Amino acid sequence: MKKIIAFIVVIALLVIAFFYVYSRTGDVFPSSNADLIILSEHGKKEIKIKDRQNVKDMLDILNQGKQVKLTKSVSPDYDGTVKYHEDRFDSFSMWLEGGNYMMYKYKNTYYKLTRHDTKLVQSIIKEESQS
Repeated sequence: MKKIIAFIVVIALLVIAFFYVYSRTGDVFPSSNADLIILSEHGKKEIKIKDRQNVKDMLDILNQGKQVKLTKSVSPDYDGTVKYHEDRFDSFSMWLEGGNYMMYKYKNTYYKLTRHDTKLVQSIIKEESQS
């Protein structure tokens, strides 16, 4: 009897661990049905990223960010909004840390981009702000 209960407990713990790991590996932003990203810089005009490929690329880059445990006390460099097909919106905040890397906050979780990914995001923002 003890072996059966121990077996059930072990199986239950494995199932819980699997679903926990699975939930942590999902994309932060689903890029397949996003239409528009609006970035507003404090005191400057809004930047609308309208090009479908740039929207997808930027969200794919943001999804590669690594989750970090910290809090930011300064105001963000950009406040962003992602608009999806079905009139759903997701908001996030973004900081540029010394030109080296970018961080963003989505649903009380902070994510850090690599230096390479930061440069890619900056090039998308620059390209869309000029058009």
